[in-house]
Amino acid sequence: MPKLSSRDIIFARIACFASTALITFILSRIDSVKGIPDKIMNAVGTESAVVAVVFWMLLVFIIYDVLMRIVRSLWIQVRKTPDNIGVIRNSDIKINTSRGIGAIPAYRVEFEDVLNSTKDNVIGAVNTLISIGFSLGASDIHINPDPEKVTVILRIQGNLYSLGEIPRHLYSHFARRIKILSGLSIYKQSIPQDGQLYFEDKSYTARVAVFPTANGERIAMRLVNVHARIMDLESIGMPENVLLDCKALLNRSQGMIIITGPTGSGKSTTMFSSLLHIQKLRKDSVNIVTLEDPIETNLEGFFQTQVGQNTGLTFSTGLRSVLRQDPDVIMLGEIRDEETATIAVRAAMTGHLLLTTVHATSTAGVFNRLSQMGIDPVELSSTVHAVISQRLCRQLCPACRKKTELTDAHVRQLKLLGVNEVPEGSFYEADGCPQCLGHGFRGRIALFEILLVTDTLRDFISRGCPAYELSKEARKAGMATLLDHGLELAREGRISLMEMTRIVSD
Repeated sequence: MPKLSSRDIIFARIACFASTALITFILSRIDSVKGIPDKIMNAVGTESAVVAVVFWMLLVFIIYDVLMRIVRSLWIQVRKTPDNIGVIRNSDIKINTSRGIGAIPAYRVEFEDVLNSTKDNVIGAVNTLISIGFSLGASDIHINPDPEKVTVILRIQGNLYSLGEIPRHLYSHFARRIKILSGLSIYKQSIPQDGQLYFEDKSYTARVAVFPTANGERIAMRLVNVHARIMDLESIGMPENVLLDCKALLNRSQGMIIITGPTGSGKSTTMFSSLLHIQKLRKDSVNIVTLEDPIETNLEGFFQTQVGQNTGLTFSTGLRSVLRQDPDVIMLGEIRDEETATIAVRAAMTGHLLLTTVHATSTAGVFNRLSQMGIDPVELSSTVHAVISQRLCRQLCPACRKKTELTDAHVRQLKLLGVNEVPEGSFYEADGCPQCLGHGFRGRIALFEILLVTDTLRDFISRGCPAYELSKEARKAGMATLLDHGLELAREGRISLMEMTRIVSD
C-alpha cells in the first residue's frame, strides 16, 4: 500500500481483519446469506462441506480486499499526495542556450502554438515552458492567475519578460501537472506548498512554490542550471583588489569568512565559486562539507547535506554533528539564530575554515547583527577574517546605451549616499532597443565590497563599536565600498547611475 508506513500497514491490516470478521459474523446470521452455500450445493448436485468452506473463505477475502482499498483511498485523500512523482526525461525537453533574449518573441509564438495544439493535454505545454525557461537562462518562471487570464512571466537577468497567456480553462490541468512533477498535493489548493522538479539530466533542477490567491494558485519555479551557475572565482566580477584579498583568505586553514547581501544578490554563487577555488588549490587534501537549505546544486567532490523543516535537521544540529565528520572547510548556508552562530564561531576557532552568510545591511553591520545574537564581540574579533558584501546590478544594453550628463536627480541621489564631491564627466543611460526588447538592460554585474579585519578593527569590534564607526575606520584603512565600485562601473558605461544608486542605497 503506497504512502503508508510499515507501522500504518500493520494497523490497517489488523483493523480490516477485525472488521472483516465482524461483517462475516453478521452476514452468517442473515438467513438469505446463510442459505447461499446450500443453494450452490443443490445447483451443482453435491452435499460436500467444501463448497460452504470455499464460499465463506471467498467472502472473507472479498470483504477484506474491499476494506483495504477503502483505507488506501481514504489515506490518500487525507494525506493529499499523488501516487507517483514524475521525472522529466531528456526527450521531454529541448534546451537551446545559443539564443538570447531577442528570441523571446519567437518563443511566445511557439508556446502559444503548443497550448493551442495540445488542447486538454498540457504535458507538452509544461515541457515546452520549462525548455524555454532553461534555454533563455531564466532564473524564475512566474505563473500568475488573474480573473480573466493566466499570465506567464520569465525573470531573466533581473528583468521580467512576458511569455504569453494560458487559457483559463486549461490552467487547472496545467497546475495539476506541475504539482505531480514536483511531488505536491493535487488536492490541497488553499495552503502554500513547496516541491522540486526532478530531471533525468542531473545538471538541471527546479524548485516549485505554489501559493493560493483569490484567483487561483500562483506558481513560481526557480530554475537552476548547475553548469551555468557555478563559475570560477575570477569570473564572478570581483575587482582585482577584492579578488586578490579573497584568494589569500581562502588559503587559510581556520577562521570565518562571511558574505552578506539581500536575497538574490549572488551570495550562494560566490560561496560555491570560493569552494571550487579551494578544491582546485588543495586538490585531494581537503574535506569540504556543506549545510544548505535547500540543496540547489549538486557538486562533485563536496559532501552536501540539506537542512530545513522537511528534513527535520536544523543548521545548528547539523553543524554540531558535521564537526564530527573531520571537515577542513565548512559551508554553512546561513546563520539565523544564536545557537547556530555560537557553534559556527567555535568551529572557526577549532581548526576549520567556515564560509557562511548573514543578513545585514552592510559589511560592518554583520558584527552588530552577530552581537545581537549573543556572540561575544571578543570572539568575533579573533574569529572573523573578512566580510564580503555584494549586490547584483543590471547592465546597460551595449547596443543602445548613450552618454548623458548629470542631472539634478543624479546629484541629489549621490548626495543622499554621502557623495559630497559630485564626479565630473559623462555617465550613460539606455532607452531600449530590439536587442534588449525595450528594457535598456542586458545581463547583470556584481558590485563588491570587502572589509578585512585588521588589528585596529579587531579592537573596535571587541569593544562592540557601532557599525558606522567600524565602517568609517575600514574606509580610513583603504576599503573600497560598494559605492566606489558602482561609480567606477557607471563611469565605464556598464551600469546606469540611477540603477547603481537604487542598488547601493539598500
